[in-house]
Amino acid sequence: MVFAPEVYQKRRNLFAKKMKEGVLILPSNPESIMSNDVHYPYRQNSNILYFSGFKEPNTVLVLEKSNDNVKFTMFVPPHDPKFEIWNGRRQGVDGAKKNFFADEAFSIESFSEKLLEIIADQNVLYYTFGINPEIDQLILNSKSKLKEKRKQFPLEIIDPEPMIHEMRLIKQPEEIEIMKKGSEISIHAHLNAIKMTRPGMYEYEIDAIYEYEFKRHGAKRAAYPSIVGSGKNAVILHYIENNDRLEDGDLLLVDAGCEYNDYAIDITRTWPINGKFSDEQKKIYEIVLTVQNECIDKCVSGIKFGDLHNYCVKRITEELIKLNLLSGDIDEIIENEGYKRFFMHGLGHNLGIDTHDVSTIPLKERILKPGMVVTIEPGIYIPDEPDIPESYRGIGVRIEDDILITETGNLNLTEKLPKSIKEIEKLVGSAHSATSVL
Repeated sequence: MVFAPEVYQKRRNLFAKKMKEGVLILPSNPESIMSNDVHYPYRQNSNILYFSGFKEPNTVLVLEKSNDNVKFTMFVPPHDPKFEIWNGRRQGVDGAKKNFFADEAFSIESFSEKLLEIIADQNVLYYTFGINPEIDQLILNSKSKLKEKRKQFPLEIIDPEPMIHEMRLIKQPEEIEIMKKGSEISIHAHLNAIKMTRPGMYEYEIDAIYEYEFKRHGAKRAAYPSIVGSGKNAVILHYIENNDRLEDGDLLLVDAGCEYNDYAIDITRTWPINGKFSDEQKKIYEIVLTVQNECIDKCVSGIKFGDLHNYCVKRITEELIKLNLLSGDIDEIIENEGYKRFFMHGLGHNLGIDTHDVSTIPLKERILKPGMVVTIEPGIYIPDEPDIPESYRGIGVRIEDDILITETGNLNLTEKLPKSIKEIEKLVGSAHSATSVL
């Protein structure tokens, strides 16, 4: 649990006010097998984290609203001495009540039996299908079982995710403090990776620096698989193989951030492996940096994010025309999406408990409001193709920062990580030895 139980209780009560009379059922993510009897490290469903802070698998949260009365019930793994010897302590039913403020708590083993009682004759069932197939099937099967008992299946099923995501969109002060700390950890990791970079290293060595620094400073894991793309790998947007050699004269693009106390940080920096940008690399980098700074300045309350994206597209297109990498009328290029050969993704996304947070909310359609946290991450990715001047082929540059919208403008949570050409060139390879940095 990251926050005091009262914080989660407040969130549940706020959601209940938005509910019609009925019941909300939130299942945990299922566990996944990595190899034989070895599981992937477990990560709880983000909505369960938001409403309870409870991190154990095989969990279901239930929130019932009737006549303005709200009841919070948890179905959790029971205490099991044999299991706990091998796998660690559980909260159990007593812990769910004492530590997580459940009005009632039961063993998860009783959920299938109690489900009929929970949903019988309810007006509305708030439930998202597709998260946990086992719970999906129990709910689907309950319709015929209720009919046998002459009970009514809920008259309406509503996906609660859009409602929950609206709540999660605006970060509260306690969430912002967590994200500030996560930013500090992620910045520290990036700084050490830049300082350690030298030709002849391998991408996985850089990746290992991030993993080490994240955990050393209290972050349980990376928020997403780190992208460590050198040379032509930098033009692959979600490159995660991270196994190539760092070559003298190439750029290194790293997109990495930690997950600290359930909240994600997302930062990208690009730097020359030998510490010196070539003329062509410098031109592309300067375009991306200039456009990013302009977009950050414009990233304030009241602006539509889609308009900011369109501004970014126009500016990148203008600059690529100047370099003769694009040709023709700028409006036609934009209308025909010719720019997507070099800039094919959005300007940014929401950030929070998920890296791509509150995914049911299309950010491009939103007016920015205080409390939102978004990424600003323009990029240029030049393919290795015959019609492109050889000196530009395979250059990939992205620069990404995490921006909190405030009442008076914005706060760049990751601004302490250098990104000017002068600063970057000074930092690369500046560590004298692994021990001096780590």
